[in-house]
Amino acid sequence: MIRSWRIWIAVSACLCLALAGVVWLSAFALRLDRADRQARESAAREENARLALWRLDSDLLPLVARESAVAAEAYGPVSPARGVLDEQRRPMPMGTAFLSSPLLSPLPEHVLLHFQLAPDGTVSSPQVVEPGLREALGAALPASEVAVLEGRLRDLKALLHGTDLRRALAEPPLQARRAQVRAEPTSTLADISQVSKNAIEYSARSRSASQAVRQSQNISNALLDEPPPAESDVAMRAVWVGDTLLLGRRVRLEGRDYVQGCWLDWPGLRTWLLGQVKDLLPSAVLEPVRSREAQGDGRMLAALPVRLVPGQAAVDGYASGTLSTLPVVLMVAWSGVLLAGVAVVALLVGVVALSERRGAFVSAVTHELRTPLTTFRMYTEMLAAGMVPDEGRRREYFDILHREAERLSHLVENVLAYARIERGRAPARLERVSVDAMLERMTERLAQRAAQAGMELCVDVPGGVAVLTDPSAVEQVLFNLVDNASKYAAPAVDRRIHVECETRRGRVGLSVRDHGPGVDAATARRLFEPFSKSVQTAAKTAPGVGLGLALCRRLARSMRADLRHERVPGGGARFVLWLPSA
Repeated sequence: MIRSWRIWIAVSACLCLALAGVVWLSAFALRLDRADRQARESAAREENARLALWRLDSDLLPLVARESAVAAEAYGPVSPARGVLDEQRRPMPMGTAFLSSPLLSPLPEHVLLHFQLAPDGTVSSPQVVEPGLREALGAALPASEVAVLEGRLRDLKALLHGTDLRRALAEPPLQARRAQVRAEPTSTLADISQVSKNAIEYSARSRSASQAVRQSQNISNALLDEPPPAESDVAMRAVWVGDTLLLGRRVRLEGRDYVQGCWLDWPGLRTWLLGQVKDLLPSAVLEPVRSREAQGDGRMLAALPVRLVPGQAAVDGYASGTLSTLPVVLMVAWSGVLLAGVAVVALLVGVVALSERRGAFVSAVTHELRTPLTTFRMYTEMLAAGMVPDEGRRREYFDILHREAERLSHLVENVLAYARIERGRAPARLERVSVDAMLERMTERLAQRAAQAGMELCVDVPGGVAVLTDPSAVEQVLFNLVDNASKYAAPAVDRRIHVECETRRGRVGLSVRDHGPGVDAATARRLFEPFSKSVQTAAKTAPGVGLGLALCRRLARSMRADLRHERVPGGGARFVLWLPSA
């Protein structure tokens, strides 16, 4: 028992080490898989963010280019017309003919108001003029719209009060952080490399936006056949004044500095821009960049001081890594490991049980052999030395020697038969035989064994019943059953052993029943286990090694039959050999 516990401790330690190794490998593989999925998600997010930034700048460039192409004179209600002829087709002097501003037409989308900031701080708008002048110019508006425009102009005046818009427009634009990035302790080389790529992308978008605006301005100047005003910033720039987004530029007219621009509808513009990239970045956010120190990370728009926060990229399962085969592989591997562990434990249980049974068998056989060998030695020495002069006593001693020899022969025969079955040499010569004829041939041997124990064999088998079986195997099974009944039922008052036949559901049962003490529930559970009888049990009960019933069941199943133990009302033991009917 101590040895088996040592084996179990050693095997448990090995299994625990193997399990710990598999757990570590699984955790390591999951970490690698998670890192790989995160890297793919990050790459997909960055690629979608790059595409979204190009798309946003492309959508915003027409708005900026359109506002940049507006002539400086258009920010007044009227402006002197150039190159106008009178009725005689003679050039009219400058200042004698005027044109209405093109900004008097309905406001473009995402523009709330156009404005002009004079050097003295006066804020005016080409959309807010005297009612009579608007009617004279043919640009009359409903009173409600006029009130809205006047209210916006008042709000803009209050917003620009105390704000140096000229200085804000004179400062250089915010630039994205370039490759000269200071590596923070938590930054990785991949993070630094990505920021550098974003900075390069931002520079490319900025150049593209500047070229588009210049081309638009050149086309406008060519149509007007007039260069832009001297010392003017013809390109519009976006600046934040509080939470208000303005497009503005500095122009110089008649020797004076003006600021011209428009008030953008940032909430509406933001909603429209996010809708443009919803397929790429459904959870994206646009954040205003107001501070000079707020250096971008390469995700700033080139047209507006706004940063794109990508959020989660809208990518398919493979690109984002959500569909990973690693859990399935790990599940299969864990199933294999668990099955292997169960197999090892089952094999160990079988080996330990077999070792214990063999130990019990050796002990029981040693005990069984010691008694007859001692008897042989003692009686043969007495007979050889002439110590038994009485003829009756010598005959009695010879009978004892004969019974012990039969006992040893039966023990050896059972062990050899069990060994043959364990090696797969089971009886396979099945033939159709009559039950009564088969029992007639073996009744004498069975009755003789019962008589040796002072028992009476009673055979009750009807004629005309045939089975498909091996007669020699049936004889060995019945002999073992009669032998057990002779040993265990010897103290009974009714000393009969019944051999009977019954038919049930196409099978024929040969039963051996006695009137002894029967089999208790604890013993019944181990009846058909080989070598189940220990030395202590053998010393307290009838002689034997606990192999007979196990051998009988294996013999029965080798010829497609079965051996069962059935309880008998009123005491006794009953074993039934169920044979296939022929």
